[in-house]
Amino acid sequence: MKLHRWTLAVVLAVAAPAWAQDQAAADEAEKKVQVSGVKNPALRPYRIMTRGLDAFDEHHALAPAAKLRFELWNADGSIPNGDGLALRLPGDKVDLALAVDAQATFELPRSADAFDDNADLVLNRKKERMGWRPRVRSPGVPDNARRMGDMRLECEVAWAVMKDQLSFVKRSTLAVAGGMCRAPMTVLHYRAPRPLASVALVSGERSSALKLDGARGTFIVPLRDTSWNDDSLIVYTFADAAPAAPTEQGAAAP
Repeated sequence: MKLHRWTLAVVLAVAAPAWAQDQAAADEAEKKVQVSGVKNPALRPYRIMTRGLDAFDEHHALAPAAKLRFELWNADGSIPNGDGLALRLPGDKVDLALAVDAQATFELPRSADAFDDNADLVLNRKKERMGWRPRVRSPGVPDNARRMGDMRLECEVAWAVMKDQLSFVKRSTLAVAGGMCRAPMTVLHYRAPRPLASVALVSGERSSALKLDGARGTFIVPLRDTSWNDDSLIVYTFADAAPAAPTEQGAAAP
């Protein structure tokens, strides 16, 4: 098998869910539970989600001061208001309500009962309208920046949860190459929370501009480039904060 025959482009972006719902699990879960009268509620099997918890524990050294939370997102990429969102783990032996904060993030607990029940993570929204992705944030990182180790750890968590959605051939090929986050045939796209004027990767005195994809407003982070350590920062210059272009001498400003 020649690895260069295909490239897997993955968007780890605030404007899109990091994984889709498995239809068979969704159909089975819909037979068992509806939340607040919502048909076809957004959900994910708890056993699959715990793979993300395991990956976080395994790779925690990438961001030793960070904790794992998950973010909820509207299908159009906007951030929902946490008010009114109800998230539960219902099963035969367990029925846990999970707190969703004002930023629509939540912590997924370890629960042997939920695992044994093969419980589903159920949200009071239709599944096609909502998605979620891992959130790893080390303390002390500026609001206009992301830490490389945090992004690497988010990628490992996302890969652990979403890998079964790939074909057996692609999944196996990526596994041999070290997983989605390290494989040379993957291109990992990210999107900032606001429109960008520019984005740069910075480590001490070293800096490298990252190219923006104007069509999608995304950029590629070289997660597998170990010459950039985990404390390197991806620094955003937001479009609404960039300095205005100078006007020509004698010309009136618009």
